[in-house]
Amino acid sequence: MEECTVKLSRIMAPLDLSGYSETTFVHALTLAEALKAELVIVNVINSRGLDALDHLAAEGYSVSREKYVETVKNERGGIFEKEYLSRVKGVPARLVFRVGLPYDEILKAIADEKIDVVVMGTKGRTNLAGTLFGTTAEKVFRRATCPVFSVRGPEHCRLP
Repeated sequence: MEECTVKLSRIMAPLDLSGYSETTFVHALTLAEALKAELVIVNVINSRGLDALDHLAAEGYSVSREKYVETVKNERGGIFEKEYLSRVKGVPARLVFRVGLPYDEILKAIADEKIDVVVMGTKGRTNLAGTLFGTTAEKVFRRATCPVFSVRGPEHCRLP
């Protein structure tokens, strides 16, 4: 049998700034530090929310999808810098924004960023549609082309 080797050099942490983000981040950062791997934090601006802007624009209101996305990126970028990126020491880390359906954009980011491992919370910004049709995490677990580590919520985890 041929020997199998695995190099884990890029770790992705999809974070949505929900209550699960902190636990997911700590696990992803710990893994990145242990493996001396790059940490790629991905945040998806859900396109479902942008559809409402398109409807308003079609009705003549002065709204811009692009301006809204830029504003959200700036606001969330500040939060990610303060709450997460400022705590990363000793490994390269960066924040990537995507716009679209969260599970789809996470899967695309895995390919685009050449991710070796995803560290993902089992819950996030859930809603009724997620309950009925499957959560983002479930879809990523089933379709990802790399291993996905499941992180349970803060109620199940002791953080340092």
